[in-house]
Amino acid sequence: MSSIANNFGKKHDYKELASLNSEELKKFKNIVLIVIDVLGYNYLSKKKESFLYNHLRASMTSTFLSTTACANTVFSVGYPPQQHALTGWDVNLKEVGAITTIMPFTPIYGGESLSKVNFEIDKILDIKSFHKGLDAQCFSLAAKEIILNPFVAYISRDSERIPTPYENTFVGIKELIDKESIKRKFIHAYLPELDFYSHKEGVDSKEANMVFWDLDKRIMNLAKSIEGTNTRLIIVADHGLIDASEERELWVENLIGLKECLTISLAGESRVRDVFVRPSKVKEFEEIVKTKLSKYCWCFKGEQLIKDNFYGLGKPNRKLFDRVGDYVFIMKENYILRDKLANYKKPDKFRKGEHGGVTQDEMIVPLVIVDC
Repeated sequence: MSSIANNFGKKHDYKELASLNSEELKKFKNIVLIVIDVLGYNYLSKKKESFLYNHLRASMTSTFLSTTACANTVFSVGYPPQQHALTGWDVNLKEVGAITTIMPFTPIYGGESLSKVNFEIDKILDIKSFHKGLDAQCFSLAAKEIILNPFVAYISRDSERIPTPYENTFVGIKELIDKESIKRKFIHAYLPELDFYSHKEGVDSKEANMVFWDLDKRIMNLAKSIEGTNTRLIIVADHGLIDASEERELWVENLIGLKECLTISLAGESRVRDVFVRPSKVKEFEEIVKTKLSKYCWCFKGEQLIKDNFYGLGKPNRKLFDRVGDYVFIMKENYILRDKLANYKKPDKFRKGEHGGVTQDEMIVPLVIVDC
């Protein structure tokens, strides 16, 4: 995002990506950023006959946490969690008084969007606009239920937001490229379909692979259809995925004494947990971690992870300190950790795919470049 910002004349605080030089990008009239949710580098590397693999330029590291709320947000705001202060799918929002599933902007226990009960997301988030100040016409494309929700509307507020179903995405990109314009264009498209099926059925499932090959064909056809338009396609992912199993699914309720140490339920992701601990129970909590959890996770103090730049570089957003747990569990191997609210109901089917952790499959993503 630093490379893209500098290419459009807006100075960025982070170093550019070595394999994506801004001077090189300036040669193109159109820059199209296509984000395929959950397309890990290791996954793509197994698809050697694909169009995408044949245009693979490099690998990149995702954010911590390697999850949509943290990593995908970067493609709209330009900066990682150190600056945007989102700490996972479920974020402890002091301003709301509840742990909130941030992207649909609903409380963790379910229900309607918090915007319907007078919580305004722009008064809760503290994120500068990425698109403002770019010397370009900016467009953001995603499915209607995504692009029009309060969270996405906020983070992409200085681009033209275009509701676009999956099957029309690549036609929509071509139409924007063909549209007459004095200014250069920056087009950002988000595609969550691979993520949906990978979570539901698993990384290498038949369903996920069918989506991948359909995407690969559509991107190849797009590239052919826009040849000669002086366009660069940049295809990336927010994070990868691993397969979990019911045998490695841990529950707070089954770890005797742990729940009594907590002030509120867990936040973050099943692979990285923000843990908020009662001050009077710190010693007891640390003993439980040492004797019952060390096999399954690493445990760090939240503030130390911020200081050690896990969430990004530079000055941290002041809200980050409220949202990162007193302690943070980073799960080992493919273990996951969950807890139950009083309204918990067991799902009909175990969700196989998980992410957020620090394995290579989760953290390393591809950089694919196609010049047209």
